[in-house]
Amino acid sequence: MIVKRYNTIFLLSVMVFLTVCGSVIWSQKSKPRHAPDTLDGVEPEMLSPGYWIALQPDADEIIMTSDEIAAFNERVRSKHVVFRDYFGKPDPLENDFELTQIKGPVMNPLLPIELPDTLPGDSLRVRLGKNIEWLYSRDFYDNRNAIYSDTMRREIVNDMNIDAVPDIITRRFGIVVNHSNVRHYPTAVPGYSDTQWELDMFQATALLIGNPVAVIHQSADGDFLYIESPVTRGWVPAENIALADRETVRALTDDRNFLMATGHRIPVYGDPAFSGFARYLYFSAIMPLIRQDKGGYTVKMPYRRPDGSLGVANGYIRPDADVHKGYLPYTKRNVITQAFKLLNQPYGWADQDNKRSCAGTMRVLLRCFGIKTGRHPSFILSASDHQFYIDPSLSTEEKMARVAALEPVITMAGNYGHIVLYLGRARNGKLYYFHQAGWGYDDENGDHVIVNRTTLNPLDHPWYDVHRANVYTTFRKQP
Repeated sequence: MIVKRYNTIFLLSVMVFLTVCGSVIWSQKSKPRHAPDTLDGVEPEMLSPGYWIALQPDADEIIMTSDEIAAFNERVRSKHVVFRDYFGKPDPLENDFELTQIKGPVMNPLLPIELPDTLPGDSLRVRLGKNIEWLYSRDFYDNRNAIYSDTMRREIVNDMNIDAVPDIITRRFGIVVNHSNVRHYPTAVPGYSDTQWELDMFQATALLIGNPVAVIHQSADGDFLYIESPVTRGWVPAENIALADRETVRALTDDRNFLMATGHRIPVYGDPAFSGFARYLYFSAIMPLIRQDKGGYTVKMPYRRPDGSLGVANGYIRPDADVHKGYLPYTKRNVITQAFKLLNQPYGWADQDNKRSCAGTMRVLLRCFGIKTGRHPSFILSASDHQFYIDPSLSTEEKMARVAALEPVITMAGNYGHIVLYLGRARNGKLYYFHQAGWGYDDENGDHVIVNRTTLNPLDHPWYDVHRANVYTTFRKQP
């Protein structure tokens, strides 16, 4: 889940030193290098979805109907997750489970438009207070590699505007009109974990266009709104939210006649000649469909008026765009096809920079079929009741045998820190994972190899082997 970044001044200093010395002196450990297009153990034909579809005897079987998916989602929204020890060790999904939710992301997806008109102000004050405690609990670094000073932290706290929270908050309602970051604090400036890796700890997740939200607070400068969305609470740039009454928002977000982006990102235009780009519709995002004809698709495109209110204009999408009317049928063929459309997409911590994390990738993949979960690995792996735990004391061969018995393509695996899709057994007899690989591994020479993209690897690969994933979750209807 990690992306490397470098201190520019340091690198320039090194270059000057090397020029003056007239020779290059490296430490014994080699510089990091990028992984090959196909990782060791991956054959080129495995990078095609057709390879894996051909291995599925039930590729076109409907795994869950739309009604069964609706029941699945209802179960996830109300599910109380109980942790217990497995094989004498703590549940591998428990770590940071509660802290993550305190900061904003939710295990049980919310229905913002169905929330009550009001909520106690104290509930928000407590949540904001917890985030302030976390802001002061450790060091953070901005995009200059400068450590956050007390002055910088106070500026953030002041903009959180806690004194303006009333005793009774009246919810306002809105819709996401631009693909948007959700932040733990009302600032677009990153809060990196250190000076070496691009882990923006201030990032909660990203929201797709069309997501409904409830607005319960705003920053002191008015630039950010504190919202409740289906997957998280947090701060969103005000320019990305358009406000309307509850029923107007519901009419847009609950419209069953919609067009869904089934490619990484689909351009939407403001005119039928496709000359004026309006915005991108990202993977699994939807817009209500007005009509389809030989000229393309016409959709209802929400936008924010200057006063912050919701406007709806016609948006136009090319006839050959990678889109689908409604959700896709939930079949293994479609899961594989959709997953491989994201192959080689770059990694983004917590979906920052219009990218996706490991969990973000799996969440939007499930969303293509109407399956709604939270965005943290533990939340996704806790969503279905079909969970299988692997005894960490087993040998490699025993673990491989346990995994091989699980259902491929619709089973995800991992722990609190990472999540992968289990593809199953290839023609060469090996088992494989597909995942958003945001960091790297040490090869047999001890060199660090950077992956930092969506890829696949066999379960005996050092990048993510069979010993890393402790929990396997199959996405079928709840028992």
